[in-house]
Amino acid sequence: MDRGVSASPARRLLAFITAPLKRRAERRFATRVLAESLAALKAVRATQADLQGDALYQAVVASRTKFDAAQARAVVRRAHESLEGWGNYRDAKFIDVVHYMIVSEYLRQNAGEDGMIIDIGALLKPRIDPLL
Repeated sequence: MDRGVSASPARRLLAFITAPLKRRAERRFATRVLAESLAALKAVRATQADLQGDALYQAVVASRTKFDAAQARAVVRRAHESLEGWGNYRDAKFIDVVHYMIVSEYLRQNAGEDGMIIDIGALLKPRIDPLL
């Protein structure tokens, strides 16, 4: 069932009014996760300059989240699976891992939300090297 069609006029009005606040909160959350991820990337590269690909991404996830190796590996794996779920059959890049962390952590912290309304790609693309 399409929730937008079946929602009452009062619910639609409330959603319209609260949308800017939701966007602002999502942007703050995404910007924080991005900044933490870039700081973790810098720290990992300073000590393990030879890491690339999934090994690098796992080290960054572990550094940022304080996850153990298995948990960090699972995050990177789920980022790969997320791409496949959307029909993108390519290896995940750092931007994809950060995107996945933003969405999954936001949804975990905001139970009941169906997704995010901001364009996370537009936030990440100018700040993350697409080849990384």
